[in-house]
Amino acid sequence: MTTREVNDATPGPSLGGRLDPAHLKLPGSGSATTGSSTCRVLRYRVETMTAAASLIHRARPVVGLVLVVLAILVGGRTASAHTDFDSSSPADGAVADAPLSEVVVNFTNAAQPAGEGFELLDPSGSIRIPSAVDETDGTSFVLTFDPSLTAGTYGLRWQVQAGDAHPMSGSFQFEVTETAATTPAAAATPAPGVPTSESMSGMEMNADAHAAMSDGAGALEDFLASGADSSDAVAVGRVGRGVTILGAVFGIGVLAALVWTIRGRREELETQVAWVRLAGLVLFTGGIIEFASLTEANPSAGLTAVLDTKAGLATALKMVGGLAVLIGFHQRAGRIIAPMHSLSAAVATDLPVTARAATTRTGHQAEHEHRWAPTASAAVGLGGLAAVLISFWFDGHTVSKGPWAIHSVVNLVHLGAAAVWGGGVFAMATVAWTRHRRQHQTGLAAMVVRFSSIATVALVAVVVAGLVMTWMILDSPGDLFATRWGQVLLAKIAVVSVAAGLGGYNHFRLRPRLEQRPDDPAVAKELRTTLSIESIVFVVVIALTAVLVASAT
Repeated sequence: MTTREVNDATPGPSLGGRLDPAHLKLPGSGSATTGSSTCRVLRYRVETMTAAASLIHRARPVVGLVLVVLAILVGGRTASAHTDFDSSSPADGAVADAPLSEVVVNFTNAAQPAGEGFELLDPSGSIRIPSAVDETDGTSFVLTFDPSLTAGTYGLRWQVQAGDAHPMSGSFQFEVTETAATTPAAAATPAPGVPTSESMSGMEMNADAHAAMSDGAGALEDFLASGADSSDAVAVGRVGRGVTILGAVFGIGVLAALVWTIRGRREELETQVAWVRLAGLVLFTGGIIEFASLTEANPSAGLTAVLDTKAGLATALKMVGGLAVLIGFHQRAGRIIAPMHSLSAAVATDLPVTARAATTRTGHQAEHEHRWAPTASAAVGLGGLAAVLISFWFDGHTVSKGPWAIHSVVNLVHLGAAAVWGGGVFAMATVAWTRHRRQHQTGLAAMVVRFSSIATVALVAVVVAGLVMTWMILDSPGDLFATRWGQVLLAKIAVVSVAAGLGGYNHFRLRPRLEQRPDDPAVAKELRTTLSIESIVFVVVIALTAVLVASAT
């Protein structure tokens, strides 16, 4: 059919001057069945084109905002780098003149001593502690040694904690030499080939000295190796952080989907509440793992000392928040509300037989349209989720990059939106699988439609907040490829793009087919598959986020 033929088709009711595909009729069609089938095809195509055009129109402001943020990002900015070892005086492998009373250790950002702090191994094999440590501005540490260092080879190892509580350690060595002095006139030497007692004694001393030097070199290597940057505490911290992010995303997201998206049987809603409680247990477990990483990084610190740090406060909030979620979302924390059009059995018995049958059919459909709403008893659980969100204000690059207040708000938006998106996908996947096992596919299309608008807003918030945080953290666009943080970020963006593509496929392809064929098992199976894959993709995103938080920029 040409455009002119469509415009000349029998007109029907429309909204806002738009073409209503339901009233399209083929001119001269001899078969009502053929015309009806063709009209359904045309209706589907027009609806799809209209939805796509509407989405493009609504996306224009978002695209403009993204371009503006990218322009700011490309412009670059001056900012402090992630805390890392910068330099030392004397430098690693350098030679200094004796006597040496000060050693300077510099970092790229503010740090504070942790664990054993600064230790020096002298040529005799003894470990010396600086008599004084001057923290000039938090980035440079002037170590004073009294008595001063004399000739010999020294090793220094350090252990500090960055502003975001990430543990760091390392080591270096240097040599101190005596200032050259004038030697006295050489004494008379015996005839060549005639050994003396002094020369024999010297040969014995050289052998002993060689053995001592070998032992000393081995001790120095062991000392420096023990101060090498250990990844154990960092690895444990990443695992704990990944677990807490997993609990936060799926706990907040499932709860949001339970309130805004999911309509179903009582058992389905109660199952979603159980998922939220399980997320609380995951949060508590992740908090314990993170706390273990903090104590491993600083074994000598007590509980009070750990909790006095921002990382310790963040860990405590996660553990307390997780317990509150686990305990707070009990059976009375919410009420299940039946649809407005369902009637009680007592009222239905007073109706005529025909009306009673209609009511029975409506009630059967309404059985799958219950919704969940929180009550005042949910305050403890909601407070726990709030504590978990606040905990991320004191963790990672939020405390070391940009204005803390602004970065905290942006991080809150980023995490909250990601939770609504990822947790919502997981909740829908569990509902789809539950209905598959019960051989009942009712309501899947409506669920996808309700979630689509929410997911669109969440995706926009995730992208914009992510761009702002990237601008606040990176020094220049080149760091996206030159730093580990940038490389992990690029990997995360690629995986998030896969999740967004799956969501777009569900919205533009599967949703219309579900609306046309709600009982088609093949379409329902495809929806279950894409939702399950998207949920797994979000787990990968969470793992990359845990690595990203602990990566250097």
